[in-house]
Amino acid sequence: MSAENDANEGIRDRVQSKGEKAAADLAQALIGSPAFGQAVSAAVAARDRAAEAQRAAMGAMGVSSKDEEERLERRVRVLSDRLEETEDRLDAALDQIRELRAELKASGSRKKT
Repeated sequence: MSAENDANEGIRDRVQSKGEKAAADLAQALIGSPAFGQAVSAAVAARDRAAEAQRAAMGAMGVSSKDEEERLERRVRVLSDRLEETEDRLDAALDQIRELRAELKASGSRKKT
C-alpha cells in the first residue's frame, strides 16, 4: 500500500509541476503580449466609462453615489464641529456679559452709598 501511495504522490507531483510550468509560461506570454496589454487597458477604460455612466444615471434619478454620501457626511461632521465651537464661544461671551453686568451693578451700588 505504501508503494501505491508513493506512486500516487509521484504522479501528483509531476502533474502539479507541469501545471505550474504551464501557468508560468502562459503568464509570461501574456505579460509580453502587446494585445494583452491593450485588452487590459481597454477593460480598465470600459470600467471607468461604466462607473461614470452609473454616476450620471444615479444623479439623473436623484440618487447619490457612495462618494457623494461620504463627502456629505464629512461636510456635516465639519459643520457640526463648527457649530459646537460657535456654541462654546457664545457661552463664553454670555458668561463675560454676566460678569460685566455684575461688576456694573456692584460698582453702581458702591457709588450710590
